[in-house]
Amino acid sequence: MSEDIEGDLTEMFQREVTAGSLKKAQFQFSINVLRLFRPGIIKKWSQSSFTNPAPMFRNYFITSARSLMRSKGFSLINIVGLAVGLAIFSLITFYVYHQLSFDRYHQNADRIVRIVENLRTENEQLFQSTSSPPMGPYLLKDFPEVESYVRFQNWNLLAQRNGISYYEPDSYIADSTVFDIFSFKLIRGDKKTALREPYSIVLTESMAKRYFADQDPVGQMLKMDYDNYKVTGVMEDVPENSHFRFSNLISFSTWSRNNKKAEDGAWFWNGFHTYVLLKDAEAVNKVRAKMPGFIQKNIGKGGMYYEDLPLQSLTSIYMEAPRSWENGTRGSMSNIYILSIIAVFILLIACFNYINLATARASRRLKEVGLRKSLGALRRMLVAQFLGESIIVAFLASLLAVFLAWLALPTFRTLVESPLSFSILPNPWMIAGAAFALVLFIGVLAGAYPAFVISGFQPLQIFRPSTKGIYSHHNFRKVLVATQFVISIMLVAGTWLVYDQLDLVRNQDLGFNKAATLVVPTNGDTAIVKHWDAVKNELKRVKGVQAIAGSSTVPGQSTNNLYTEIEMKDGKMSPTNINYNFVDHDFLSTYGIKLLAGRDFLREVKADDTTAYLINETAVKDFGWTPEQAIGKRVNGRYKGKIIGVMKDFNYRSLHTKVEPILFVMTSWVGRISIHLEGDDIRPAVDRLQAKWNELVPYLPFDYTFLDTSFDRQYKADQQLGKVAGVFTGLAIFIGCLGLLGLTSFAVERRTKEIGIRKVLGASVSNVVILIAREFIWLIVIALVVATPLTWYLIQRWEENFTLQAVINPLRFLLAGISVFVFAWLTISFLSFRAATSNPTNALRNE
Repeated sequence: MSEDIEGDLTEMFQREVTAGSLKKAQFQFSINVLRLFRPGIIKKWSQSSFTNPAPMFRNYFITSARSLMRSKGFSLINIVGLAVGLAIFSLITFYVYHQLSFDRYHQNADRIVRIVENLRTENEQLFQSTSSPPMGPYLLKDFPEVESYVRFQNWNLLAQRNGISYYEPDSYIADSTVFDIFSFKLIRGDKKTALREPYSIVLTESMAKRYFADQDPVGQMLKMDYDNYKVTGVMEDVPENSHFRFSNLISFSTWSRNNKKAEDGAWFWNGFHTYVLLKDAEAVNKVRAKMPGFIQKNIGKGGMYYEDLPLQSLTSIYMEAPRSWENGTRGSMSNIYILSIIAVFILLIACFNYINLATARASRRLKEVGLRKSLGALRRMLVAQFLGESIIVAFLASLLAVFLAWLALPTFRTLVESPLSFSILPNPWMIAGAAFALVLFIGVLAGAYPAFVISGFQPLQIFRPSTKGIYSHHNFRKVLVATQFVISIMLVAGTWLVYDQLDLVRNQDLGFNKAATLVVPTNGDTAIVKHWDAVKNELKRVKGVQAIAGSSTVPGQSTNNLYTEIEMKDGKMSPTNINYNFVDHDFLSTYGIKLLAGRDFLREVKADDTTAYLINETAVKDFGWTPEQAIGKRVNGRYKGKIIGVMKDFNYRSLHTKVEPILFVMTSWVGRISIHLEGDDIRPAVDRLQAKWNELVPYLPFDYTFLDTSFDRQYKADQQLGKVAGVFTGLAIFIGCLGLLGLTSFAVERRTKEIGIRKVLGASVSNVVILIAREFIWLIVIALVVATPLTWYLIQRWEENFTLQAVINPLRFLLAGISVFVFAWLTISFLSFRAATSNPTNALRNE
């Protein structure tokens, strides 16, 4: 209608001008224009512009479907690439969500804090996860903001019933308030009274089934070590996403009835994990502000020893840097960051693939766009159509991604060594909404560039033979492919460097011999302790046994931590909390631990049993001595004695933590037996040991572990990162090759006539392949330059989690670039070879 009105007004204006009055014609033209601004005309035009859009969208859908079907190869690559990217993104997101969900299932999670300790002596600073027995009761008494508290301590007990016996290393004593503070569900029993009386025990479902099968265990007795406990309740198994898990809870009164004085005033016995329930989440800052006064009031002269009592929120414990004597397992926030980056990178590669593949086949649809525009199609209609195609591809890819993720989930669970239960996920409708939003976002993101570029050409540009048309926009697509190369090189080089660090950790000399060493728990069995020399000699006679030692703990396991006073340079006794291991005469020789000064414990020197200490190199440095000066220094700890020897440092824990001071004390109490085997024939030697064990102590299970295996479990999170990064790097390269396939196809199609002319003029197949490939080689070089510093920085940050760090090898980046180049060359050569071997007349027959 606007064209008709404009034509009528122009015609009337020309008539007035012909009549002889230009000014009159101009005035009349203005009046006529204003008269035609009538609501009826405006309303009618408005209605005609916004008709029912359903037929239009139906047409878009049909056209999009036909377009996808006409290019089955491109469509399949698009859908598969996006599907694999979405599936990987979903799996990694599931794992990351699982790692960040730890302890959030507790109803009071936002009000629960753990009291930890920052201690300072004259020579060192200690960061402990534990606190003293009176901490909880005194906090409740002094702070109106505190509603309740619960204390935990780990006990490793031997459970026995009706001939069934197992070690239960995840046994804990706990206050009766545990079920009021935490959301552990009690199935049987009364949560108010279950842990009130001494020698009461609450079992988890799995432990109850282990000893009582289908019977109701409540009210029955269960022997734990040397005491009989009454089962007062059964609770659900602790959820997997808990920072510490237990198989049973024993009443705290069991311990306190024999340690009343320690419970009331042993401020320097830091052997308990104390959790506090605040009255409201905002009370944290108030409690923190009052802590210095609390320390000064209750600990008195020792107050300067306590530097701070930080409040650690429950939901942050799993991911924060571990402190000394942690309970349970810990995650790694740096690993979470790296996995999240990998997930986003892979999703970006998949989206870039679609952009490249969509623009690669855009030239085939230029005439369609030109024809539609010539027939009056608006740009927004074309944009809507192409975005619709992109969203359809994203939707189809999401359906395939769900299937692929479901198919890969069992393997992924094995890879990350986690059950990844769906129970941790939020409302299904929330997940569905987030998934829909993600698919819509990816569809729009991936389709926006080709949609706006293709729809932006004018018909004259499209149909004019000399125009470059869409080809003038190929630089942006090269940027996308270069970005894919950057990501691929970062993933390949990063994975290599992660494996270098893990290889260093596995093969590093820790200062002791962990190979071919069995560790058998005894829990201080009375018969073994009483006849230890005889038991040791019997086990030594077993073929394949090289050495045997007894101790309270072994490398890789938690140590005792005791308040101790040690003589300083000025002769004064300085207080400290220090690690202890109680060992026999053969511990150092069995583990190959070397002495820097002094001597080892001697069997013939009876005084060593009650007056002698061995100390490690780190402790000597912390106290300001040389190894020789340390000999003869007084120690008031387990007993009053002197240092007789200095051990060369050895890594008692993982390389995530620095070597800490430790004292070795002679003891006849044996909690662990270390058996070092000789030769390569390990399995028969273990079988012979088990037979001899059953002969000596038939009532104790031969529940052995290999020391190297248990020690390496401390690197579980890092090993998972290495495996996941390796697998997904391979998949990222696969997806990246799909994108490169698209851009190569575009390059070949754009240069079909050039290739035909070159072949007519005598170009060989290799000449043509190099012609196509050389424009991608410089992209890989640029990508290598960009990826190297980024990867170097990220790996350096990750290696900060280790006390011993692998030197970053520059060759890894070169090898990563070469690896990506090889995959890229194979992909490019595939299509280039086809173009180079095709008949040139097919390219030139229309010229």
